[in-house]
Amino acid sequence: MAVTFVIKRRKMQKQDPKLKRTHKLTIMFNDYEAAAFDRYCKRYKVENRAKVVREAIITKVFADIDRNHPTLFDKEELDRLEHRFY
Repeated sequence: MAVTFVIKRRKMQKQDPKLKRTHKLTIMFNDYEAAAFDRYCKRYKVENRAKVVREAIITKVFADIDRNHPTLFDKEELDRLEHRFY
């Protein structure tokens, strides 16, 4: 008795050329970091390790950008203005 599997391919949607990943970055872990990342991937059954790393980095970058957005006044000047009005 032969068993055959049918694999359905997803239709590839045309992607915006600006979203195509063309820049390669390489990171290195020490033994402890690599072991921790491997445990995480096994525990949560991660299939795409690059996606996990990419999302973690971009999440951190966007959070820092949001927290340190440019303002019209310097921090010291804002503090002075706040104390004057409160």
